[in-house]
Amino acid sequence: MKQYEAFWADDTSVPIVWVGMLFSMICLALQASDASDTAHGDPEHRTLQIEIYREKTVQCLLLGEYTKCGPHVLETVIHYVYIELGLRGDADKDIWFLFALEVSLAMRMGYHRDPRHFPGITPLQAEMRRRLWATVLQGDVLVCSQMGMPRMICDSKYDTAEPRNLNDSELTEDTAELPPPRPETELTPALGIIARRRMFVALGAISDVTAAVQPPTYTEIMKADAILHQAASSIPPPLQPKPLTSSMTDAPEVIMARLFLAHLQYKGQMLLHRRFLLLPSASPPSPDDDDGEDAFVYSRNACLDAAVGALRIQEVLDAETGPGGQLHMMRWRLSSIMNHTFLTATMVLCSAVCCGRTMEREEEILGVLRRTRTVWMRASGGSREAKKAAETVSFVIARAAEGARFGNDPQGGPGKRSDRPSASVGGSSGRERSPDARTLDLLLQGGSTGSTENSFFERKSSRFYSASTLPGTQSVT
Repeated sequence: MKQYEAFWADDTSVPIVWVGMLFSMICLALQASDASDTAHGDPEHRTLQIEIYREKTVQCLLLGEYTKCGPHVLETVIHYVYIELGLRGDADKDIWFLFALEVSLAMRMGYHRDPRHFPGITPLQAEMRRRLWATVLQGDVLVCSQMGMPRMICDSKYDTAEPRNLNDSELTEDTAELPPPRPETELTPALGIIARRRMFVALGAISDVTAAVQPPTYTEIMKADAILHQAASSIPPPLQPKPLTSSMTDAPEVIMARLFLAHLQYKGQMLLHRRFLLLPSASPPSPDDDDGEDAFVYSRNACLDAAVGALRIQEVLDAETGPGGQLHMMRWRLSSIMNHTFLTATMVLCSAVCCGRTMEREEEILGVLRRTRTVWMRASGGSREAKKAAETVSFVIARAAEGARFGNDPQGGPGKRSDRPSASVGGSSGRERSPDARTLDLLLQGGSTGSTENSFFERKSSRFYSASTLPGTQSVT
């Protein structure tokens, strides 16, 4: 606030990148608001305002030579990534490119090293650096997994500590030493960052296992599963999962934080176990399995449980973020990042139905698919991914209603749903896919692929790379 007041007293007293950070904060606030919340109450006017502040943010970064780093650069770039993410209803490779820039800047500025290594950093700066690095870790897992790519930051590349559970009022420029952290039973603005960071460390370990060039052993899978469950159990009590009916007196941001953390756990379970959902039951058992039973029954159930749980969160968000809903003011948190988890869950359940891997839960799964189809159909007007998901689910439900069998297992018999998939994961069984299965494959392809349009910088260069609209500047083109 001191910097803000100084800016209005003398607008030349702050760096141009600080002005860009201010523009980005205004832009994010506009994105989180309804058109009716603005002065004119006109959606077109709000869209124009967002575009103006978005453009000015980039101009300030360019004028401030952001590639040379410096104060406020990383904060402004992070804001800008979230601005672009909020403007896109579907996954877009441009966000991945922008995030790579964010990671490079953060590591160039030393955010991957704990501030204790730098004696000249004040306690306030040290704690803010820890919080910013936690935000970078969050984007690393979410954006990279959305694009189907390995994460960019490995655990061995950083030692930045977890932020402390402190109220913002306890951190000032005059603070000589950080106070001890408050108990995790006490809700503070930092508690959500702490909880998310723990989950993203676990998701990072899962990303390393699932993205490895050499297929992991089942022992490695279960080790990653234990890390995920340990992270989920370490979530502070105020943010542990809680039924919505028991959260009537809780703030919307707290409810949303709980749903987001639960969604992360489901995301991790699906990433880790979905490869085992379609493996044949005749797969060799694990070394500890002497009775010849299905070695992967735990993974199959975990994957289905996670998919069902994720889509139930989607139902809650769809109902409560609408007008009059308990989470209406938090609707801006719904982005293609969260939708990616819901798309994955939809794909998992569709695959389970098609290949007869429902673990005797077909009616429950079909009920979940019918409800999620309604959600995807409502969202299909502004999202290609939602439209594809709605079409796929409709196809699967229709075929299930007809009692048709997907795959071409000769042991199944006509009109009988086989418990064995037509092909194992990661390879071919040597049998030709049936027409129904091939159609499903086509529908499922491309659910979360990046945009096929021209690159972000090519599309925006004619506008964003010109700073001539700022007083006293020259064009940089």
